[in-house]
Amino acid sequence: MFLYDVVTPAEVEEMFSLPEGSVRRDLRRSKFRQSEIRKSGATWLITLREAKRVYSEYEDKIQVKKDWNWVRNYIDSELNPVLKEEIADFLDGAPFDRIYELYLDGIEGAGIDDGEEYISFVEWFYRFKESYETTEI
Repeated sequence: MFLYDVVTPAEVEEMFSLPEGSVRRDLRRSKFRQSEIRKSGATWLITLREAKRVYSEYEDKIQVKKDWNWVRNYIDSELNPVLKEEIADFLDGAPFDRIYELYLDGIEGAGIDDGEEYISFVEWFYRFKESYETTEI
């Protein structure tokens, strides 16, 4: 994640022509994924992709490779402490490597070839987790 890939609530409001205070309201209402936001002092920081997801139904896609090392390196580059904890909780004691296998299975199962676009790991994880929890009930 790069420095310019994060935005403040005021920047999000300007970007999407939202009323002042609406992003802070949505932060309180838990509309944002916890791994995509954090507070720095008194300022909330939100990943740009998360702001786009919440306010414009953006679907984050990347060019992928069906390669174990590529998947590991890519996922590792996306991890932050909050996301890592969410994944560990989801895996419920299974080896962490299982998440790499599942994402690679998702790429292969979608029939994606090297260099084609597929949803980002973060987007995939939250969708996968939600569908798993929905079918588990």
